[in-house]
Amino acid sequence: MKKIVFLFFLTISAFVANAQSFSSHAPDYKSIKKSIENPSSEFYYPNLMERYQNGDSSLTREERSYLYYGYVFHPDYMPLDTSSYNNRLMETLSKESFTSVDYEKLIGDADALLKEDPFNLRALNIKLMVYAQQDNVAEYKKAFAQRKVVLDAIVSSGDGLSKKTPYYVINVSHEYDFLSSIGYQVVGEGKITGHYHYVKLGENKYGIKGLYFDITPVLEYMSKHRR
Repeated sequence: MKKIVFLFFLTISAFVANAQSFSSHAPDYKSIKKSIENPSSEFYYPNLMERYQNGDSSLTREERSYLYYGYVFHPDYMPLDTSSYNNRLMETLSKESFTSVDYEKLIGDADALLKEDPFNLRALNIKLMVYAQQDNVAEYKKAFAQRKVVLDAIVSSGDGLSKKTPYYVINVSHEYDFLSSIGYQVVGEGKITGHYHYVKLGENKYGIKGLYFDITPVLEYMSKHRR
């Protein structure tokens, strides 16, 4: 357990430090689509996804971005947070204490949720919690590497301080889990204006009142599937 906790704080400290030095680049969805569909490209999607699923921590910043944002072109892309596994996870997490059976159930439901949304930070956080309790260093490192891919991709897309430099996400639920992961508390309801989602934040040391997210893929998906 001590080894796991040390790994967590060491890696999260490195993430915060790297995030501060990132220069942001908004994703070019047209360019991403062209690259990930080309078998000879370094960004060919099946290869990137396989590396991600294996917890490959050597993915470059650009590869992480192509992987995360490229998922909007995957046939299984569905950005609505309606999975039944969310309720199952919350039900188990509401218990005052966990048994070994509960841990296995949490991992099973988290894995099922990740099959529906490979970049679900909530599911990855749950896996990290369980593996920490089990002192499973190998699986913890794998899940942590996967979570870092998602965080790095979003952080590198902007700073969220204005509509000119929003964070880009492919699922609204990723906004809230992302903000929680980097230490912010969300208050009140968000506001959608155009293709931006403005999220209000609780009091923080930076004095930031709220952050902007570009949710274009989500809105396009909803428009195409509207009855």
